Amino acid sequence: MSKTCDGRLRRAVRDITERYQAAGYFPSACVRVFNREETLACVCVGEAEENSLFDVASLTKIATTTQILHLIEAGKLSLLSLVLDALPPLQNDAFLARRFEGITLYQLLTHTSTLPAWYPFYSRQGEDFYSVLSYALRHTEPTKGMVYSDLNFMLLGKIIEQVQGKALEVCLQQDLVKPLGLGNMTYLPEKSRSTVPSCYGNPIETQMCADRGIPFHGFRPLGKAVRGEANDGNCFYYFHGVSGHAGIFADALAYERLCQYYMKTALPLLIEAQQEQPAAPGRGIGFQTGLSYPHGCGHTGFTGTGIYFSREYNVGVVSFTNRLFYPHENEYATWEFRRVLHEAAFALAANAAEKP
Repeated sequence: MSKTCDGRLRRAVRDITERYQAAGYFPSACVRVFNREETLACVCVGEAEENSLFDVASLTKIATTTQILHLIEAGKLSLLSLVLDALPPLQNDAFLARRFEGITLYQLLTHTSTLPAWYPFYSRQGEDFYSVLSYALRHTEPTKGMVYSDLNFMLLGKIIEQVQGKALEVCLQQDLVKPLGLGNMTYLPEKSRSTVPSCYGNPIETQMCADRGIPFHGFRPLGKAVRGEANDGNCFYYFHGVSGHAGIFADALAYERLCQYYMKTALPLLIEAQQEQPAAPGRGIGFQTGLSYPHGCGHTGFTGTGIYFSREYNVGVVSFTNRLFYPHENEYATWEFRRVLHEAAFALAANAAEKP
């Protein structure tokens, strides 16, 4: 990329980020644009700095996906492995054994498993995971087609622990972060770390439970600023901060490096994961595809985080924001900010990039 194009990219990223911050989309953000070898632009606004940790929420699913794909590459699992075989405790409950009959890891990864989108596991405190799962599935109808579900990745996290024989937070560090040199990515961040606050209490989940008539009286106070604790209710209240679907804290550079890993990898399965799957419109294997990800793929997190990269055109974006950190409900989702950002990065960076 020429110095002229490089300068235009930095100015565009700063202009877009500052414009959406001023419009009230988020108080703080860290945005990084990159190719497979280097950072092209980095912009931070609000209280965010380059090494600040964000609650990445569902971007945790990309870390979980990568660990599962590595286990498949190592021959310990396959995409067609049955969930019942990969997670033997399911077989101890007759209902779960019937409910999971024929469901594969591929279906969990592509959100085509027939599992419901969400259930507040924390509403049944004191019960083990499989008991709550059985209860939840007894009281919900099987879904059809592609339905984005946190339950899929709760199970994938459990499968990682089952196969590796160690806790998920240990797997993350030993099997992903250290081998790939990702840097600042962790569950349960130390309180001394610079962490951007994510929200005030859990007003959205409070309403979700109320709408379903499910009582829970343990929510954080609505006026309490949440910093260094997972915003996601199931992760925080039930899984104590460590789950396959949410809970990771990271700086933007860590996810830039993870995206670059996918942009450079020669592993066929990891390349296939980036492509839309026939049975799951808008989904790769663990990833999202579609118009928001020009000629590429990515994923989002409920707290206002997102990643995008195009292996073909050698460009990527990590955009970390804390869109929920307002004492009142934020009327703006960050999808428009991300779309504008991705399109600008693609137009300025991809045109100057060489394809692999």
